[in-house]
Amino acid sequence: MKKLKHIWIFSDGIKGHEVQSLALANGLSNEILLYHCSLRQPWLSFAPRILPRFGQNIVWKNNKPDIHNSPDLIITCGRRMAAIGKFYKRKTGSQHLQILNPGDNKEKYDILVCPEHDNISGDNVITTRGSLHGITDEKLAKYRDNQDHANSVVLLLGNPEKRFFTQLNGLKKQVKKSLSKHDLIICGSRRTPKRYFKIIKNTFNDAKLVWLSQEDGENPYLSLLAQGNVFLVTADSINMVSEVCATDKPVIALAQNAISPKHKRFIQSINERLSQFESLKEQNTSLKELNRLLEKVAEKLD
Repeated sequence: MKKLKHIWIFSDGIKGHEVQSLALANGLSNEILLYHCSLRQPWLSFAPRILPRFGQNIVWKNNKPDIHNSPDLIITCGRRMAAIGKFYKRKTGSQHLQILNPGDNKEKYDILVCPEHDNISGDNVITTRGSLHGITDEKLAKYRDNQDHANSVVLLLGNPEKRFFTQLNGLKKQVKKSLSKHDLIICGSRRTPKRYFKIIKNTFNDAKLVWLSQEDGENPYLSLLAQGNVFLVTADSINMVSEVCATDKPVIALAQNAISPKHKRFIQSINERLSQFESLKEQNTSLKELNRLLEKVAEKLD
């Protein structure tokens, strides 16, 4: 696949969106410029619509793009950045690829990359199962030499509804019953509410490791993905579910009863990849969408 010479990414700093944009951009080009920005009100509330004086009300965190050095492709993710991508497409004539449903006319974008559970189709739409990410065998291989987290059950926490945190003792008993041969490691995320940190640590006081924030040391997430034997992940986090499914280990999605219809459609779309406590699937095909997606994008850009 021929690489593009130059890509711009616009990001408002939402990590889950930025990860997806970078994963795609890094597969398409070796020259990527990432611009962090935001929109003033009321322009923000009306995105992805572009109101008059739009360009004057973009707030740049560092540098701003040079429209005289236009890229081959602009990549944005999310409704807010979709508006900025459309604005700079007009300014530069560059093609614009939007990740996730922007909430307006899909024909306004050269390429839309949307998860299957968004139920969007069209000639310019490429669908994926789950979210994009940069988790690859090559990336995880760097973390496999140090076996600190081998033979582990890894519990990954997003931001499930509060009832989940009142039922942690039941989850602990289930893990001990079904997966007693493994060490237990807990890993939170940026979305895990701080108000539940104490109950998590008290409930899992015999875990090998509980990591919930930088106060607990270096984030072990990538090392856990590389070395964990079984993954338990809260179903509210499409990003984390997608990333752990890129491994070949058993994955159990927790707290499925309290997720949105969109999240339920996602879980259903990968149901054959998921395990249950009572029946762990030892032979698992990694869910890797990026290479397939890169080929589809390259076809549409040609």
